Amino acid sequence: MVWLCAMSAPLALAEGPAKAGGLSWEKTFGPLATKPDLYVKARTGDPSGGTHALELWREGDRRLRRRTDALLEVWVEDQGAAGAPAYAVTVVDQRSHTVRRVSVERSAKLGPAFTWWPLAHLLPLPGPRYTLRKLKESVLRVGGARCEWYLYIPDGQPEQRICWSREYAVALRHEEKRGEGWWTRLAVESMGPLTDKEQVFHLDATGLREVPLPEPAED
Repeated sequence: MVWLCAMSAPLALAEGPAKAGGLSWEKTFGPLATKPDLYVKARTGDPSGGTHALELWREGDRRLRRRTDALLEVWVEDQGAAGAPAYAVTVVDQRSHTVRRVSVERSAKLGPAFTWWPLAHLLPLPGPRYTLRKLKESVLRVGGARCEWYLYIPDGQPEQRICWSREYAVALRHEEKRGEGWWTRLAVESMGPLTDKEQVFHLDATGLREVPLPEPAED
């Protein structure tokens, strides 16, 4: 299993040496002062051509829950003091009926496979070198949310298109160039307010087996 981890403090968004005329990732997609609570339903694509159902429940910067195909869930919660976020992670696998809990102390040692930012905003962090430009394509709307298109070109990788909702601080669509067409990596189908928070973030461990973590590799 690939571990889904969060650091004790969120990684800074990479600014990267954007090429002439390019935009900064951090300034374009950087987090808002306050992120709205939301519930998102989306579909994602994998390189083999399969599609997956994705759900995201996000309560500001405090906690989130992501579920893929109703089988694999990642729960992230800020357990730090005010102004000093420290995230703990829980991974629930309904296929093996297991739950793994990663404390703040342990998550800081397990490595940044996944961090709060990409999990909460439905957009991977960039590499160190890239080009980012705003496109003139029409604004896309999903329910009451709207997003604007950007062209993202990681050095040495296919170009990508990202439709970013600044209001909700989340990607509504993410596409990658494949031949003459575009492969859909992410397509948000609906989004709305987060309701029943206590129920959403209550983990019922009935029937789940607690699995101990392997020892993290030493630096």
